[in-house]
Amino acid sequence: MSDARIEEIRTRTDVATPGNWGTHYDGKGAYTVEARPGLDLNQGPVNDGGVATLTGEHGDQQAYQDARFIAHAREDVPYLLGRVVELEAASERACGLAARLEEFAENALRVDDRELYAAIAKDLRDRLSVTSAPEATS
Repeated sequence: MSDARIEEIRTRTDVATPGNWGTHYDGKGAYTVEARPGLDLNQGPVNDGGVATLTGEHGDQQAYQDARFIAHAREDVPYLLGRVVELEAASERACGLAARLEEFAENALRVDDRELYAAIAKDLRDRLSVTSAPEATS
């Protein structure tokens, strides 16, 4: 994924309604994704407002699954963005190790072993490189 795409996702995440999200079913087929849903003993159910409403037929499993997906996105997307950062750092460290392996092969090994270690380092670097597929934007 390109850095620009990651930044677009991060920006959308940062400006979305904060807090945990949950769902409320009205009993007639509509699921509302709510920000910070909770229960106040004096008032009953409370929240910071609706984020999205999905409608379907009473008992519509697809509307329910879509509402759950949207509600969980508030926690899932930031988690996945954090994992991207961690995995990119791990990839950079591995590329650094590949460079050190090539240097070791060049300076400390016999000529016939150098090619093997250089090939291993190249293979490692090739496997770590991420090729960008065409990306959809919204």
